[in-house]
Amino acid sequence: MKSYYSLAPKEIWTQKVTWVLVLIAITLSTMMTTVVGQSIGILDAMRGQQAAYLNGNRYATLHQLTKEQADALSNDSRLSYIGKVIAMGISDIPNSTISLQLREYEGGALTAYQGISQLEKGRLPENAGEIALPQDVLSLLHFEGDIGDTISLNIHISLLRDTVVPYEYSHDFVLTGILKANYVGYVSGTATGIVGAGSAKILLPEKYQIYSVDLRTTGKRTFQSTIDDLMQIYSIPEYCIQYNDVLLSAIRIDYRANKEAGADSGFSFMLVAGLLIGALVLFAAGLVIYNILKIAVTKRVKEYGTLRAMGAERGKLYTIVSLQLAILCSIGIPVGAILGILSAKGITTAATGLFSPELFMAGSKDEVTALIGENAGGKILPLIISAAISLFFAFVAAMPAARYAAKVSPTMAMSGQVVNIKRRNRKTGRIRSFEAFYARMNMKRNRGRTIITILSLVMSITVFVALQSFSGLLDTSASIQQMHLGDYSITNITAGFSPKAVESLKSTSSVSALSTLKYSLYIPDKTGNIPDIETSFSLQPGETLHIAGIDEQRIYSQIPSLSQQDLQSIKDGRACFIKNPVPMSYGDTRITNTAIKAGETILVNGKPLRVVGELSNPITMENEGFTNGVQIIVYDTVYDQITGKSNYTEIYLTISEVANREMVEQTIQSICEQTGGIYLSYENTDQQLRESYERIRLLAWGLILFVGLIGILNIINTVYTNIHTRVTEIGVQRAIGMSAGSLYKTFLWEGAYYGIIAAVIGSIGGYISTIFVNAAATDTVQLVSIPVLSITEATLFSIVACLMATCIPLKKIAKMNIVESIERVE
Repeated sequence: MKSYYSLAPKEIWTQKVTWVLVLIAITLSTMMTTVVGQSIGILDAMRGQQAAYLNGNRYATLHQLTKEQADALSNDSRLSYIGKVIAMGISDIPNSTISLQLREYEGGALTAYQGISQLEKGRLPENAGEIALPQDVLSLLHFEGDIGDTISLNIHISLLRDTVVPYEYSHDFVLTGILKANYVGYVSGTATGIVGAGSAKILLPEKYQIYSVDLRTTGKRTFQSTIDDLMQIYSIPEYCIQYNDVLLSAIRIDYRANKEAGADSGFSFMLVAGLLIGALVLFAAGLVIYNILKIAVTKRVKEYGTLRAMGAERGKLYTIVSLQLAILCSIGIPVGAILGILSAKGITTAATGLFSPELFMAGSKDEVTALIGENAGGKILPLIISAAISLFFAFVAAMPAARYAAKVSPTMAMSGQVVNIKRRNRKTGRIRSFEAFYARMNMKRNRGRTIITILSLVMSITVFVALQSFSGLLDTSASIQQMHLGDYSITNITAGFSPKAVESLKSTSSVSALSTLKYSLYIPDKTGNIPDIETSFSLQPGETLHIAGIDEQRIYSQIPSLSQQDLQSIKDGRACFIKNPVPMSYGDTRITNTAIKAGETILVNGKPLRVVGELSNPITMENEGFTNGVQIIVYDTVYDQITGKSNYTEIYLTISEVANREMVEQTIQSICEQTGGIYLSYENTDQQLRESYERIRLLAWGLILFVGLIGILNIINTVYTNIHTRVTEIGVQRAIGMSAGSLYKTFLWEGAYYGIIAAVIGSIGGYISTIFVNAAATDTVQLVSIPVLSITEATLFSIVACLMATCIPLKKIAKMNIVESIERVE
């Protein structure tokens, strides 16, 4: 032998099966990291597209700009997109809580709003006086005409923070198009209609012919600085900046409003969740490589001992193992990367090819293919990172095995005794199943191998459960779903609903949850006095007084960190929340507004209330705006004591999954007919939001199942290696009289033990991972419901995989000649 290095390829050649298994493990690990890296790019792009579909493909909107300002923005090189929109006003739909917003879109401004511009019939308006309305709005308006007919609308319009009454007008529009129903806007009580270019110039006074400009910046990192600069250049007040929170959060752009809301707490649970999932994937892959290499090196300890006796230093043994791994990595990593790219593309192509492009919020399959192509396959950096990660973890996994071989004494290794056997006190007892007992004895005989094998299974189960939880973070519609309470809202602004009617609804078997709101708005008279109410503070000019009564559930939703003592004070009528007025200004002059601080005590109709917190957002009736002023939020029954009223203004119903919606709506309709109330169903809204996430869910599940498949293959690989390397042991067991059936049972019990123990530990690990993933969505670490389905699936898969991996090689080995199996050298 000319060099120790020549021993490395020779050992690979003589131990074909073992090193093929190592090669498979390296290839599968590289495939896993490549698929995850490639698929995340696609899923992230689709998450951004979902956000753009739901709330417009715009980073922000600047309101109340002049034509000159809007034109100047079009020439700003820092902006990659500009869309000019003119608000035509709002038309209140009778007997409904939905208001119709009319807008005129200039040029290509409508391209940013795919969710509201899809035609069901006709064409988009092109000329002044033409209009296109959603199908659901036409139904609410009881419009029975068709394309080409006229539709009359009463409209009102005002400026942001206007001090004068809204301008009102009516017009007969020509209906040129019927748009597909879009229910997403129902959470804010709005629907959108599109009017033809030039309508504003004809129908609106010059005061209201102002622009709202949608924009996207060229650089994401410079977004906020660009907005700040534009505000300074064009003297745009803060309240005229509208950030697209849904899209900005989805594509991870920092902006001031997000930081002010506390989203930037300095500790990102989302980052922790992402790192956790990545670490689990890599750890699972590394454990498989380590386990197989440990077994392979253990088999060759006698040879390594001979080399040590001949004068080989420990470093030489490290070099031999490293060189063997380098040879296999040079084959496995490129193959795994290529297969990973093909697999990632195959997952997405299969998922998108089975469904209509509309499900993926695209006009055609070509658009879907283009989106996938832009974010997968051709990016070099993820491939380099994937290869580097696989190589690094392969060597990290190999070094403990090499260290194990290097530290064994040459004398002990050459004698064939590599393990110190220690007799333990044995307990006598009845053996009910010899095969099960013998399987447990085998597992205890080599505790290190058993622990590593179980850990490999544990990590595969944990990764499977954690990935399923992590996929939910990709849904940008979740934040929109939280904007409405329950499945139905029932509103009666005038008389309200009696407590008896609310109790009747609450006792209905179909209703799983019910929340309520009591609400009163007090407008000062000309002298500044508030009728029917007395307070210890005075309102400033232009301010109103709101009093809202809410239940315990909604109190906690406003301030989750509220102490039990403060909650009890609120329920006892000794404390309240406050929402102060929005500051107003005229030009450079800021108007003084009422400001009540937390800790102060106020009097309302003679009742002292300590302010335990200030709210940033007011409590309003669903789909209604906030009339600027002071809002006092108290507990449900305390509202009765202060106002002398007991009826509920709005009821929010959540129905059970098995409820009959038709029967529920009949009950709601009956209550509304008796009291004059109106109701709104969010069934279509929630369905549309779920559908917007469907394409991401499909692709995420493709990734989850593929990673799960690789995990199963790694399980099979590990268990197969454990059995294959014990051929001599099996031959000895057969020679001393063990039947083939008993041999099968022994190893099947061993495989079952591996699977069951790993399932228990992996389920716990998966649940802990789910807690951290949930923290990324809620920004708080708290116990969550156990993902029973995910855990059950992973458990069944792992146990079945262990049994399969036991049966396949064992069947072949059991048929071997006993003498050959004992004497067999690989």
